[in-house]
Amino acid sequence: DDGPFSGKGLRATAAHGCGDEILREDAVMRIPNSQPASSAEAAREMHRRAVQRAYNSMHPETRAGFMDLSSCDESFDDRTPRGVYDTNSFRLGNEDDGGLFLAIARINHSCRPNVNHFWREDLQKTLIFATRDIRVGEELYTTYGPSECMSTRDRREYLSDRFSFRCMCEMCVEGNARGGDDRMVEIKSLQEDIALSSSTTLATTAAAVLDSVKKSLALMNEQGIGGGVFLKSIYHQGYDVCMAAGDDEGARSYLVRELKAVQDSEGVDSPRAIEIEWALMNA
Repeated sequence: DDGPFSGKGLRATAAHGCGDEILREDAVMRIPNSQPASSAEAAREMHRRAVQRAYNSMHPETRAGFMDLSSCDESFDDRTPRGVYDTNSFRLGNEDDGGLFLAIARINHSCRPNVNHFWREDLQKTLIFATRDIRVGEELYTTYGPSECMSTRDRREYLSDRFSFRCMCEMCVEGNARGGDDRMVEIKSLQEDIALSSSTTLATTAAAVLDSVKKSLALMNEQGIGGGVFLKSIYHQGYDVCMAAGDDEGARSYLVRELKAVQDSEGVDSPRAIEIEWALMNA
């Protein structure tokens, strides 16, 4: 249906708990992320032609659904297949292609999303998971970026530059009224400090780094971005710190929490979830 601040969106037809899989979808178009061209202009033209060829090969009904999507750099009446693809596609994990998914492309953006999307290479599908409990009829929101924590001003600038809209999501409307911007800036600083802690110094700085991990997790939950998709990398960093410090019990605790976060955001049968389960059983 039509969202309050954006285009057509998706709503939940059933109640979902945090970590539930809501849908999975095949890409209707896959295009290489880069083209072997001699110049940027030539690469753009090769990309345009690749999109046009893929579009021309679609079933007429699929083409109609494709062209009903938005193009952030083109007017509604002047949309092109390339513009629609570039606006609505995303990278497929570590694969060389990007992909566009007709249903998933309908999910609007929020800086505090209630779903995440994850490309499952083993299934060759993108799966959608609830990042918190969702009521029947509630609109689904994913995040279009940015990938790091930013203030409202910086998030809006990113989204305006990339997708040509001013974000009016719940988090952006709040701004710093409840300390949200301060929390986001602090989370970013803490995560940068954690990432900069090299494996050669972790053993001597473990307590300080783990304190940063715990603070980051607490602030993310307070900010309402504490779903598994956001927390799994932080849990893994906590695991790495404990391992470097020789704290096997602490490492196992973080790995158990990482497993739950991965299951909630990638699927209980995902390769990463199975890998972590095996590590826990053999620790």
